[in-house]
Amino acid sequence: MSTNASRPQRILVMTATITPPAGAPGLVRVDPALRLADYRSALEWYLGLLGRGLDRIVFAENSASDLAPLKAVCERADQDGQVEFFGFDGRDMPPAYGRCFGESVILDRVMAESASARAAGADTEFWKITGRYKVLNLLAVMRARPAGAAFYCDLRDRGSPWADMRLMSWTREGFDAMLRGVGPLIREDLNRGRPGEETLHKVLTGRLARTRTVASFRREPLIDGVRAFDNRNWSQGRQRLVFLARDAQRRLLNRVYF
Repeated sequence: MSTNASRPQRILVMTATITPPAGAPGLVRVDPALRLADYRSALEWYLGLLGRGLDRIVFAENSASDLAPLKAVCERADQDGQVEFFGFDGRDMPPAYGRCFGESVILDRVMAESASARAAGADTEFWKITGRYKVLNLLAVMRARPAGAAFYCDLRDRGSPWADMRLMSWTREGFDAMLRGVGPLIREDLNRGRPGEETLHKVLTGRLARTRTVASFRREPLIDGVRAFDNRNWSQGRQRLVFLARDAQRRLLNRVYF
């Protein structure tokens, strides 16, 4: 369903694990109180984008944690009607499967079961973000999305191949072609402990011909938030310089591949 004559509806899917399982690999930010505070801060940020280019939010949480504090944030902002809370208990997943596997399960369930996804039109743009992070230039990133792309992601080939799971976008067609059911293929325990993002790069590269895919962002996302693997902020220090260099390069090249 299009929101106006110029663009399709945009739904932001915030993936969340407030209470991570014990023994999750590569995870140091494990305190549920700290993580809840991260999610609350990010949610407040995205609430401010509703009506300005973002139409709806799905907050999807997989540790059966109490979402009442986050619902209260939406109520105080008078935006509870534009936010769907989608919670379930996915803690039967062995931690060795890895975080990317857990996120893939969240996305499969959101796209199959959430009221927002079921009501969405064929041209609706879903934007997935790791829910503790704020994309400070999200509206600019959205506006730069190439028209006609069913799947929009960032596959990096320099150094170790990497599929950036922090931010991705798709239509229903794009999700079904590229991501639906991908979890078992990116389990870290079946891939010698390699990060799921490395394995996902290989999987997505092999599927590029399935649908209209753009595999390089036109704008570099400016991500603000504490990284779960080392408690450092993505947007501070050297990382800010990395953002500026990458964004300039993307604007210069402005490449689109289908």
